[in-house]
Formats: sequence, structure tokens, C-alpha cells
Amino acid sequence: MRQQDLPSAVRTAWQSCAAGQEDNTPIRAVAQGDLSLDHSLQKSYLILTDRAIYHAASVRAGEWNGTGRMTAVVEDEVSSFAVYPLDRITDPAVDNEVIGGLLRFKLDGKERAICRFSGACMRDMTRFHRCLDRLLQGEDTVAPEEEPERCCPKCGRPYPDPHRAVCPHCVEKGSVFTRVLSYFKPYRARVAVMLLFIMLSAVCQAVLPYLNGSLFYDKVLGRDEALASSLGLGGRFGLLLLLLTMTYALVRVLNGVFGIFHGRISAYIVPGVVRALRNTVYEALQRLSIGFYTRRQTGGLMQRVIRDTEEVFTFFIDVLPFALSNILTFLFAAVIMFTANWKLAILSLCLLPPLFIAFYRLVPMMWRAFSARARARRRVTSNLNDNFVGARVVKAFGQEESEIARFDQSSDSLRRAEIQVAQQQSINAISFELARELPTVLVWGVGAYMILASGGSFRYGELLTFVNYLTMMQGPMRFLSLLFRRWSQSMSAAQRVFEIVDAPAEITESPNAVDRKLRGEITVRDVSFSYEPNKPVLKHISFHVTSGETLGIVGRSGAGKSTLVNLISRLYDVEEGAIELDGADVRQLSFASLRSTVAMVSQETYIFMGTIAENIAYARPDATHEEILQAAAQAGAHRFICRLPDGYDTVIGTGGRQLSGGERQRLSIARAILADPDILVLDEATASVDTETERAIQTSLARLSQGRTTLSIAHRLSTLRDADRLIVLENGEMVESGTHAELLAKQGVYYKLYELQTKALATRGLE
Repeated sequence: MRQQDLPSAVRTAWQSCAAGQEDNTPIRAVAQGDLSLDHSLQKSYLILTDRAIYHAASVRAGEWNGTGRMTAVVEDEVSSFAVYPLDRITDPAVDNEVIGGLLRFKLDGKERAICRFSGACMRDMTRFHRCLDRLLQGEDTVAPEEEPERCCPKCGRPYPDPHRAVCPHCVEKGSVFTRVLSYFKPYRARVAVMLLFIMLSAVCQAVLPYLNGSLFYDKVLGRDEALASSLGLGGRFGLLLLLLTMTYALVRVLNGVFGIFHGRISAYIVPGVVRALRNTVYEALQRLSIGFYTRRQTGGLMQRVIRDTEEVFTFFIDVLPFALSNILTFLFAAVIMFTANWKLAILSLCLLPPLFIAFYRLVPMMWRAFSARARARRRVTSNLNDNFVGARVVKAFGQEESEIARFDQSSDSLRRAEIQVAQQQSINAISFELARELPTVLVWGVGAYMILASGGSFRYGELLTFVNYLTMMQGPMRFLSLLFRRWSQSMSAAQRVFEIVDAPAEITESPNAVDRKLRGEITVRDVSFSYEPNKPVLKHISFHVTSGETLGIVGRSGAGKSTLVNLISRLYDVEEGAIELDGADVRQLSFASLRSTVAMVSQETYIFMGTIAENIAYARPDATHEEILQAAAQAGAHRFICRLPDGYDTVIGTGGRQLSGGERQRLSIARAILADPDILVLDEATASVDTETERAIQTSLARLSQGRTTLSIAHRLSTLRDADRLIVLENGEMVESGTHAELLAKQGVYYKLYELQTKALATRGLE
């Protein structure tokens, strides 16, 4: 919320109170609450300055009546006003509640609830809390006027991506069009030659109606002596007919030849341009951070990379090149028609101005219809992808019918979107058909009357020529109908493609990134992180790991263990605090040095389509066959690989479908072993293997961990007994730290987890 959004009554009350408090400092943050402390509806406003918090509560915004409905009484009159000096405030906090949150702090050491709010106000209230916390710590903060806008200034709608100030409703179509044209720059010479052939083809088409119209009927069949004499064929009209026939055939052949050359050049340009755009999108996807993928479905992204790029260039290849040909044909025909008979020409073109006005109004509706259809297609594609990837889960739980029902919903949405597109196209087609057919009927009727009334000055051949040109114009008019529809469809697809290309990467390499060899020393300093506002996953975590040390990370599910190692690998960036490797902040290290230093074996393994050797060598494509064999042996994978039909050359499908979970995990471990990192991250690395295999892998990992820093998260706490040190996470906080023996002696959180797990395993005969 911004200062100018405050109601006038609240602004007046604040100015009066601030003057009385002699507070002339600028406003640092503004937030709005929509609930009272007893959970009834009430507007309240918080204003933060360098000296105090001003809290204005308005009249109740509504009350519940006996029918279970609310009576709306919306007023901005200030019913109460309070001032809280910052020098009396400590420990501000925002508590998550079922339907929103509560802002509270300590005033003179006593807990004080200030403002309750729903989820709609969570973002602004979280920002207010952060500004307050920084002010209390003596740090500077940013005034709200300097914060980036999150809504489109034209239409007022919120941006779909708050990190990108792009509104799909107000995007400039012309800029999208120009941007797509830039992909044709490498083919400028070929495009120029292609346009030349298109122009020549248009000239040929403009000549044909005259040859088989007035020249044929009125000159040749009418035995025009003047024409025969001008060609030196006086009286030989049979020879003149032959010459006309040959000329007509030659023009037809040239028209076909020009079309062939145009088609060949177009066929050369199309694949290259589509490839360039598709590669641009794919490169952009590789540049984007992992958070981008977690917020989107795979099927929708695949549609943008494949189908949307094809839709973009379908217009530029199958439609746009012929636009010039049709426009020239239309202009040639119009000039000849006005030259022949201006009255009939005006009658033929009278419906074009209202037609283009109507179409100008239809274009935005078609754009929205095509965008809605694309969104519906993405939902269908995403459902298909989810079902194919999760087919085993669907079958295991017998959810085929529910999946059919879910697909039917998305399919029905696509059906409705297709109907909207068809309706818009039908309106467009009907408009053009009326503009084409009605003038033709009028010209035939009026022209026939002119022949009867002219006494021979206006002949049948002239009328036929005129009608032929009118008929020839119908082709360009029909094409223009297609042109505008396909332009809307193409620009809508281009907009979706460029949304990916322009999407900002959350994790970027510093312009002054340092490329250095690292030893593996890790320092985590007061790190906090959250995926969503005001829902912290990690809170003020601090610890130090010396080079070559093995650190075990322990905690219940959801405690933040995987998030912590993801931050160390810089798959995400910390919100507060810092993570250092060998004394250098990971945000200042180059991606190359960071990725070569840290290798991760996750509980979520992925095997690519290819041979087993290629999958192991994914971390080091230049690895020798002997190195691949050694890595597989250390990971305990060599034995089962040798049992496969083609050994290390066995081709496995996407995701490693032919392998068991334990086999896939061992290949993932072999991949990390081959990378030979300075820092090894094991996130439940043995979660998918049996006890015997786990012991074998743990032995290999123990050898692998020698001489390098290891961060290990394990489901079975007994596997971490030999770690140099353990840290225990509880609700995002580090509650304990020490060796296995030290933590057991404390009989705290770790002791309880260990005892509980030991008893559970003992009942199964595992420990």
C-alpha cells in the first residue's frame, strides 16, 4: 500500500497527530488491515516513520445480521488513533493464523496485539514488518515510493509475475511483431529475393483477367481490325487467337515458376528461423532458476517451446509473404477497375471501409479468444504430462476414473475456448463474405443494365473483364480475413514465448563474479529463508564447517534440511544472512567454480534418456571408460549394470523407468563420485535402497568423503554416527549441535528422534 492510497480522513488524522508529536520524518511504510482484533470486519491503517507507528482504526466495515449475511457499512471515518514510539517497541512479529495474520510487538516489555488482517493484506503487512524490524535494528529502509509498482499503470490489473512489469492486457502488439521480425535478419537477402518473386507473381495474376476478358471477347472474337493491324496480323484473326492463347499460357507458366522459387526460398528460411526462436526459448529456460520450474507445470512449458513457436512462424511463413502478393493484386485490380468504369468500381468497393472498421474492433476479441484457448491447451497438456509421468501411481491407487474426470474438466475448458475462437472466426468470415458477394451481385445487375442502356458503348467483354477483376479481388479479401485471424493468433503465441525469454532469473551471476579453486570450508551466518512471504522455512541458522569435515543434518520432515543444502548449492538465494565458501560469499562466486565445487546426490533422482555410461558421465562428459567403471563400482552399481543386456551401453528411458529405485539412486551416486567435488551434499542419498545395499554404499561414501567436506542428510540416524558433527533443525531453527555422543548425552531433540527410530527399527528386526 502507498501513502497516496490512504483515505483522506486517515491522512488528515496522521498529519495532525504527527504535528503534535513533532514528527516531521518521512513515511517509511504503510499497511492496511481488514479485521479487528475480535475477527470482525474493520479497516485499519498503519503508518511507519522514523520515530513512531501510527495506527488508525476506522468504523466497522460490516456487521453480521440474523440471516447469516453481512450488512455492508463501509466508511473511512477514523474511530480511534494510537501512537507507538519506536523507542518503546521491541520484538515485532507477524503470526500466521488460519485466515491471515496478526501483527504484534512488545511495548515497554509487554506483549501488545496491534492489527489483525486477512491473507489479502499479508504481502503489505510483511513488508511493513520488515521495514519496522530494520528501523529498530538501526538499518536504513526504502520508502514505499521507491518500491517497484506491482500493478499495470494503464489498466490497474496486477502483473501476472510480480517480478516482471509486463501486463498481457496492455502489451504493445506492434513491439511484439517487430521483435519477431528481428529473427529474419540473417536471411535479409533471401527475403528480398522472395519478395521480388512474389511481386512478379502478383503482376502475372493482374494480367490474366484482361487477357481472358475484354481482349479475348471484344478484341479477338469481336474481330478488332485495329488490334490485328497494330500487331501486323491484319485480317488473320486465327493467328491472333493463337498468339493470345500462347501469351495466356506463358503468363500462367511464369506465375507457377515464380511460385516455385518463392516456395523453395521460404522452405529454406522457415526451419532456420523456427530453430533460432526455439533455441532462444530453450536457452532462456536453462538460464532461469529452479524456482521458476517449481511454480509451473512441465506440460505448459513444453507447449510454449514447441507449439507456440510454430504458431508464431506459421503466420510469418504461410501468411505474411503472401500478404504483399495479395495487396499488390488488390491494388492492380482496383486501378484497372477505376480505369475501366469508375462507377462500377465505387460500387464494388463501397463495403470495404465499414468492413475494416468492424474488423478493427474484432481484433482485440480474437486476441483474447486465442489467448484463452492457449491457456486451456496448456492445462490439457499438463494433465497429460502428469498422467504419463505418474502412471504408476495412478494404477497403484486405482485412480483411473478420477484422472478421466480431471482430464474431462480441462478438455471441456478447451472445448469452450475453441467455441469462442470459432465464434470470433465465424463473425469475421461472415463479414468478409458479405463484403465479397454483395458487390458481385450489384455489379452483375448494374453492369447488365448499362449494356442494355448504353446502345453498344459498354460491351459484354468489358463487363466480363470487370467482373473477372472483381472476382480476382475476392481472393485477396478472403486472404485478408485469414491474415487478421492468423496475425492475432501468432502475436498471442509470440507474447507467451517472449514471457519466457524475458522472465528474470532469480539466481544470477554477479557481474564481478570470482572464479577460484575452493577447498570446501563452509560458513553459514544468520541465514533466514522462506518460499512464501511470512512463512519462514529457516530462521537465523549459523554454523561453520571446516574443510574435510563431515556434517550431519538431522530433523523431522519439513524442518528445512533440504532447503539448507539447496541454499549452500545456491539453487536459491538467502533472504537474510550469508553463506560463505572459503570466506567468499556464494553470491560473489562464479557459477562455474560453484558447480565444480559442490555436487549433490538428492533423494529425487533423475535418469536421462541414453546409455548408462552417458548417465554416469553426465557430470563429466570427458570422463574415460575406466573412470566411469570405477565410479560405478564405488557406488555399488557395477554388479547390476553387468547383468543388463548391453552392460554400460544399455539404453534406459527417460527417468530410468527400467531400473528400480535403488538402482537409479546408485547411478546418481556414481554420477556424483565421478564429479569428484570438494563439497559433497548427500540429501537422503540412500533412501531408496535396502539395508544391505545401504551399508555397501555407506562404505563407499565413507571412502569418498575422506579429504572433502560432506553434508549428509539421512533418514536413518544411525548412519550419521560417524559424522564429525551433527546439527539438529526443528521448525526451521537450529536447536542442537554436537557429536552423536554429545547429543545423546543432552537427551534433547536428537535423543528423542534417535530413541524413537531405534525402537521402530528394532521391532522390524533391522537394528
